[in-house]
Amino acid sequence: MKKLFFRLFFLVLFFLIAPGVIHAGAEEAGTVTVTHAAVYIRSGPGVSYPIAGKAAKNDTYTVLQKDGDWFQIRLPQGNTGWIAGWLVETGTPSAKQSKQGKITADRLRIRKAPDQSAAIVGTLEKNAVVTVTRAEGGWVYIESGNVSGWADSQYVQTEKNKNAGKTAENNVSAAIVAATSLNIRRSPSLQSGTVATVTYGTRLEITGTDHGWYEVELEDGTHGWVAGFYVTRESQAKRSSEAEVTLHSGTNLYKRPQSGSDTVGTAKAGDRFPIVSEMDGWYKIRLESGTSAYISAKAAQKSDTAVKKGIKGKTIVLDPGHGGTDNGTTGAYGTLEKLVTLKTANALYEKLKKAGARVILTRNSDTYVSLSERTAISNTNHADAFVSIHFDSAEDSHTRGHTTYYYHAQDYDFARLVNNQITSRLGTVDRGVKFGDFHVIRENTQPAILLELGYLSSPAEEKHIVEKSFQTKAVAGIYNGLKAYFQ
Repeated sequence: MKKLFFRLFFLVLFFLIAPGVIHAGAEEAGTVTVTHAAVYIRSGPGVSYPIAGKAAKNDTYTVLQKDGDWFQIRLPQGNTGWIAGWLVETGTPSAKQSKQGKITADRLRIRKAPDQSAAIVGTLEKNAVVTVTRAEGGWVYIESGNVSGWADSQYVQTEKNKNAGKTAENNVSAAIVAATSLNIRRSPSLQSGTVATVTYGTRLEITGTDHGWYEVELEDGTHGWVAGFYVTRESQAKRSSEAEVTLHSGTNLYKRPQSGSDTVGTAKAGDRFPIVSEMDGWYKIRLESGTSAYISAKAAQKSDTAVKKGIKGKTIVLDPGHGGTDNGTTGAYGTLEKLVTLKTANALYEKLKKAGARVILTRNSDTYVSLSERTAISNTNHADAFVSIHFDSAEDSHTRGHTTYYYHAQDYDFARLVNNQITSRLGTVDRGVKFGDFHVIRENTQPAILLELGYLSSPAEEKHIVEKSFQTKAVAGIYNGLKAYFQ
């Protein structure tokens, strides 16, 4: 009887304290705060799992469990995901504290949910003091007097983020690897561990900087750091795949989406800019320098033609090298470069026209056109692509092959795609994609490449260059490269 009494007593005691024990265990799991500018959330504990979402720097999540270096977290929508442990710092709910901040926008809209389309629950004026209680995907939940809700974090200055945004506004969007092989490191130090290795020409998305190092993101979502002297920076210049706006009249370019904010300059009537994002009657646009600005939607007309895929409707400028008094190089058997470049360009012109492109030739006969005139034709017509066609020469008559040149880093992918297709069609020696300091691509504000399709100084290659089959294959290669670029 006494044993039964004690068993019942401990059973009751267990049920009384068990909820507290379980709750305490859940709290011990704690929280994680994102330490990188942009981090993928995945459906499982590893980079091979599908992407389930994206987190921003300083976002905080409740941890449900841990698997190796990965944390399972509770997402705002109620579902779960996994985040890499080396991209976050851990803490406990008790350590999570609210922060004081102030509004930096002239008049900031506070919303019901962390989304631009969510209902507006109030507004706060510039320099209003707020309490920030949590962050989520570039938004913060704030409280000030009788107003509480979600605000865009870039307009809420706290001690921790008062310098946030400077890197994003003044920095480049991507970098192209300039080394034969480059280690992606866990932290901005040559002594740090390696998380991945990439090869020459790989394009890396830049998500942050730290004293000459770039924080980068690979296509599989892996994050790490590279030393700036091993990469070529890609400026955030116009891309043909983006929607654009054309200004109706000269207008101010604002630092923030408010008419009373500081300006970064004034644009001319007819200027066109790629759209980065849209919000509340404003367009965030990208300037030629790579920085961003805002313009009122009322002062501009949006064009969706730029986002359409395919060659049809694209403005393509073909530039047959040399001409007139400028023969270019002369082949071993007397072939003039200026004539074969024109022949190639004319054949490509016809093929692109049939595909529905708007094609412009910088010259359509044996005439001289200056280098500045050639780039002006591209720039004034806002070309979606500029292709300068040439044939090469070398002292060594055994030198053969084709080369594709770019000047502006953002044109590297364009050059790579065309070069790959030329290699596939011609079957000649692929001399690769290279940086080239040529006037027609250096002074071009549009996507531009220069092609050297073969060596006229090689007697064997010159014979092929003048054959119709070579011209047909070269044209097909350039055409397919343009087609790939516009996909």
